[in-house]
Amino acid sequence: MTPPAEKLGLFLPEGLHQQMVQAAERLKRKSPRGSVRCIYERAFAQLSDALDAGVAVPFPAVRGAKDRISVRVSCRLCVRVRAHMLANNLKLTDLAFTAIDRFLYAEQGALHGAPA
Repeated sequence: MTPPAEKLGLFLPEGLHQQMVQAAERLKRKSPRGSVRCIYERAFAQLSDALDAGVAVPFPAVRGAKDRISVRVSCRLCVRVRAHMLANNLKLTDLAFTAIDRFLYAEQGALHGAPA
């Protein structure tokens, strides 16, 4: 059974969601929708883990055109994300961009043989 999920409405820089979909396709999961959810959850969880560990994370301002997308992530993870938004005085867009950007950067390094 799939854990309860909550829908997050995100405004991401143009093309960023497509990069996440491509990353999900590389996972070769059974369900394409499930793999997109999984990849977003992984990105948010990795950022939350880093923040919980006290890692200093810069949150760059997100400028320019954006795409509106909706993703479902676990309710438990949503609670963590909202706590970090409050603690760091962030909007969801800024936190989501940072989570996704860090995730994609780490994944690109892994694809090219760089240490994670």
